[in-house]
Amino acid sequence: METAVWMILFIHIVPGHFTSKTPIDIVFDYCKSRHPLQSPVYEGAVLNVSVNINILHLDNLDETKQALTSTAWFYFVWNLKGLTWNETEFQNISRVMVPADMLWLPDLMLLNAIDKFGHLSEDSFPPHVWSNGTVEWYATKRHVTSCKVDVTRFPFDQQHCSFRLAQWVSFSSEVNYTFNDPPITFRAYEENGEWEIRKSSVQDDYIYEGKYQVLIFELILVRRREYYILAVVVPMSILSGLNLMVFHVPPESGEKMSLCVSVLLAYAVYLTSINSLLPSVSDHVALFSVYLNCMFVLKALTVVASVFVLHLHSASPNSAVRQRLSRYFSSAFTLPNQAHVPLPKSASQDLQMSHQDKDADPLYEKRWPCVVQSIDHLFFVVFLLIVLASSSGFFCAMLVT
Repeated sequence: METAVWMILFIHIVPGHFTSKTPIDIVFDYCKSRHPLQSPVYEGAVLNVSVNINILHLDNLDETKQALTSTAWFYFVWNLKGLTWNETEFQNISRVMVPADMLWLPDLMLLNAIDKFGHLSEDSFPPHVWSNGTVEWYATKRHVTSCKVDVTRFPFDQQHCSFRLAQWVSFSSEVNYTFNDPPITFRAYEENGEWEIRKSSVQDDYIYEGKYQVLIFELILVRRREYYILAVVVPMSILSGLNLMVFHVPPESGEKMSLCVSVLLAYAVYLTSINSLLPSVSDHVALFSVYLNCMFVLKALTVVASVFVLHLHSASPNSAVRQRLSRYFSSAFTLPNQAHVPLPKSASQDLQMSHQDKDADPLYEKRWPCVVQSIDHLFFVVFLLIVLASSSGFFCAMLVT
């Protein structure tokens, strides 16, 4: 008898405090009543969906393939009318997760995807449904997107890369996409060793007479230039300085051509290793590559100039070139106390040879080493001006925005 009384009381108490459905059942019933491809709003109404992108990591920017590899997630939020429950009646359960194939998801495609046709719902996480009808969905994956690369100002360049999302099935009159605040976040971003995100921006557009909406998330990437300055610019400047020192080596020392050819070979070997660092892109030629090739041509001309100076130094006293240059420099430049200046060894030898020739002029023989030295200094000034002008023009072109 006592057991029957307790059973009657239990039957009356249970319906008042428990329900046969759970929040997951409510959400499943809602999903079963609507097809996943059907818009969750009634005909004539507009569903507002807010979008945000969170950049996790920039893996690589391939200048040759003009492709940006990055890891990021797209965050979507929208509200489903008619899908709510009271948390207090369900043990304070505020949200449930639903399989992605049971619920309508934003039909956005990543237009500039390279590896796959960028459908965001592939391999995505299940959406979260909250008790007030708000749905949150994270589309996380590794993206390979096209990025037009301009390496003209390498290594002081910056690139504009973007993610272009476009509606594919629904019309802009049915679903309206807005940017969340902020539209681009870097909450768990890991710095890239080569590229730095300097700025970001967003914009939306409409295509096909306004039927479809396009969302554009743009990143401005700036190349980290410290490595290239230390590995390329500084060694090239040192080699250019050594190249100019060739004109200060006396011709009679016998080391002029050795230093000249050594600097040229060192530059050629170093240029071979530098070419592996330069981006191999043909539509935009890097000014830095042009500058390096100009410096290589200048060093080759230095060899030619050094050979010419050595040829003059060892020219015969009776040669027409030697006599004409001696007369020109003796009249163009004033050499005070020239007669009292002790002659170098080479000049003494030339003077002894000139005594053997009755037509030779001893005044020109005494001044000939000074003439050769003046020609060497003239080449030094000319090549120095060329190096300064080309280097200044290059760096000005690199730094001017």
